[in-house]
Amino acid sequence: MRLLPSSTAAAGAAAGLAAAAALALRADPAALVLLAAWCGLALLASPGQGRGAGSGPWLRAALAVALAWRMPGWPAAALVAALLLEVAAGRLTALAAARTGIALPGLDLHTLVLAGGRAADVVAALAVAAMILLPERQPLIASALAGLTAMGAIARASLALAVVRGVRDEA
Repeated sequence: MRLLPSSTAAAGAAAGLAAAAALALRADPAALVLLAAWCGLALLASPGQGRGAGSGPWLRAALAVALAWRMPGWPAAALVAALLLEVAAGRLTALAAARTGIALPGLDLHTLVLAGGRAADVVAALAVAAMILLPERQPLIASALAGLTAMGAIARASLALAVVRGVRDEA
C-alpha cells in the first residue's frame, strides 16, 4: 500500500512535532517511538515526492529547541544556531538562484556534510535517540551534530557563491 505524498508528509510532520514535544516533556519512551515513526515515514516517502512539512531543517530545529529546553547550555544552543544557519543558507541559495536565473540547488539540497537527502533526518533522529539513551554523552553528541550541520550549511553557501561568481564571470 502506497501512502499519498500529502498524507506521508502530514504524518511525518505530526510524528516529528510529537517527538519534539515528548522530548521537551522528558517522556523518553514516547520520544523514541515517535522518532522511529518519523524516520520510517521519511524513508517511506517516495524520492520524487520532494520534502514536505514532515522533514527538513525546520523539523530538526524543533527537535533542537526541545533539546535545548531539556538540556540548556552551549551544545544545545550551538545546535539550534547551526540549524538556523542551515535554513538561512538554503534561503540565500534560493534567492541567488532567482536573481541570476540559473538552477541552483536550493532548499532541496540538504547539507553536503550531514548525510544528504532523506538520510539527514534519519541521522538527526538517531543523534537525538543517542542523546536520550546516553545522557552523559549529550553535550558531545549535540556539539558534533551542530558542527556537521554548520559545515554543511557553509558548504551549501560556498557552492552557491561559486556558481553565482562563475555565472557573473561568464557574462
